[in-house]
Amino acid sequence: MRVNGQPNILETDILVIGAGPAGTSSAIQLLRAGLQVVLIDQSSFPRHAPGETLHPGIEPLLNSLGLKTQAFEKGFIRHDGIINISKQGSIFTPYNEKEKWQGFQLFRADFDQLLVAEAVKLGAQFLSNCVPLFLNLDEDGNIRDVVTSQIIVKPRYVIDATGRRAWLTRHLAINYQNYSPKLISYYGYVECKDEAALRNPQIYWDQWGWTWIAKVKQELVSWVRLDIRESKKINRYWLPEQLSGYQPSGIRSAVDVTWRMIEKTSDKNFFFVGDAAFVLDPASSHGVLKAIMSGMMAAHLIASAQKTDLAHLHNYYHNWLKEWFIKDKEELIKSYKTYLVELANFVI
Repeated sequence: MRVNGQPNILETDILVIGAGPAGTSSAIQLLRAGLQVVLIDQSSFPRHAPGETLHPGIEPLLNSLGLKTQAFEKGFIRHDGIINISKQGSIFTPYNEKEKWQGFQLFRADFDQLLVAEAVKLGAQFLSNCVPLFLNLDEDGNIRDVVTSQIIVKPRYVIDATGRRAWLTRHLAINYQNYSPKLISYYGYVECKDEAALRNPQIYWDQWGWTWIAKVKQELVSWVRLDIRESKKINRYWLPEQLSGYQPSGIRSAVDVTWRMIEKTSDKNFFFVGDAAFVLDPASSHGVLKAIMSGMMAAHLIASAQKTDLAHLHNYYHNWLKEWFIKDKEELIKSYKTYLVELANFVI
């Protein structure tokens, strides 16, 4: 996008880098608050991502974002709870049997598209295949502009929603603190035409890790495998034994899910949201919930910035995320101690 051979320069209230659930939920909230938003992502859409099992707590968030109706119209699969399978047997844990709470099982590409479409409808300028390249700071250390492969953006605030890449960290010299050894999860899909299959998501615990299996579309099942042994790798055509009779759909992918939290969740005129702020492995089951809630919280604080001290907002945001991280980490440790036989090499 160039004008007279020169890069197009956009001035905006907010630049959101990354159009996953964290970035788009931030954009939607900010747009509803009357602010201008430029939303960029280096990928084309729809993009490849693991399937998701969403806790029922996502429903009021979707409602707040104005997306509850669209989510139901999409026909996302509902479930009542999680089945844990281990040496102790099979245990079904409902979310809330009395209140009949239900979670969602969904194909992430569909969910991402739903969120992006809402942001665009509200007025966001969305650019896909737009790669952030470098940034410039002003004399106070605020981000003055971000140069991308398509435009130069001059924002008042920047939200980093680039997930585990955390693009801003490389330019602002911000580090992470790790809370586990290196962990890699693998994920993929298989075709499944059995309408009655996998009424509820299943997680199989074994000596060295777990395998999660859930139906995310009527004819598509998603799986995720995590082995706590760093040296344990699986080949690109591997399938969980529980799905050995099914036809793979595509090849498996891998993602770093080492437990970690960024040392500075926000400062000056920037905020980190979603996996850019902290990461726990998918067994915590709060990945998308965390992404949306942190995105909405950062948006709320930015919208309130003119009414209160910015340093206070940064302190509040960091403590809020830190408390959430610690609570989820402790719950995850309990699960591992309950179901895994070997924890000797899993130093937490």
